[in-house]
Parts: sequence; structure tokens; C-alpha cells
Amino acid sequence: MKRFSQILLCLAITAFSISLSGSEAIAQSRSEKVYTIPERQPEFPGGKAALSRYLAENIRVPGSLVRKNYSTGQVAAKFIIDELGYVHDVRITTKPLDKKVQKGMQVFMTNIIAAVEKMPRWEPGEVGGQHVSVFYTLPIEVNMN
Repeated sequence: MKRFSQILLCLAITAFSISLSGSEAIAQSRSEKVYTIPERQPEFPGGKAALSRYLAENIRVPGSLVRKNYSTGQVAAKFIIDELGYVHDVRITTKPLDKKVQKGMQVFMTNIIAAVEKMPRWEPGEVGGQHVSVFYTLPIEVNMN
């Protein structure tokens, strides 16, 4: 099982690396192509401003992080938006966690995953006029001020 997890992690890193140089990759849990650079990117209903509002309304920062005025640093939700606009395979990336805030950060990451998973359908990405699945990285910025 540990070996399988390592292979899966390597595949995830490879898929992310491909996103920097290629135009498509194969999803880990799906047999269809998942594009990293489509001709038209997926779009949240209402655009970027609506996405920012949605995140602000649906992601809660745990009180323990607020009380400690902890800077979360770079946090990103990475997921697939399929050809119908549904979100799948949500993963969170972050800086290494300090032990004193690890529990609060785990709660924060769980809140992010829950908010992303319940997002409304996106307008899917397109290649050649066809809707396609797309890897998407969504940076999450938290301002404690």
C-alpha cells in the first residue's frame, strides 16, 4: 500500500510538471485525457469576482490560526473540472506545517476541500470546440489583517 501511495504521488508530480510544458496529460483516476492547457480555460459561473465571493463566503479560517495571526503562506487547491463542469479529485498544497498550528491548518485545508467540492458547475474548458476535462490550480489567499 505504501508503494502504491508513492507511485501515485510520483504520478501527481509528473502530471503537474507536464502542465508546465505540455498540453495534455492522463488523469490518475480516469482513463480520458485531462488537459493542462486547453484552448479555452474553464470558468466559474459569474467569472473571477463571483469565484472570489464564493471562496470568501464558504471557506472558514479556524479561530486558532486567527488568534495566532498565522500566515498560511501559499495554499492552492488543485482539481479537475470535467467536460460537464463538475469538480473532481481535489487536492491541497501548502508550505510545510509548523507543529504548533498543524491541527488548525488541517481543519483549514478540510474547509477548503469541502468548499471546492460543493462548487456549482463550471463552464468547462474547450479544445477544438469540444468540452474537455482540465487540471485547474486555484491559489487561496488568506489575509489576516
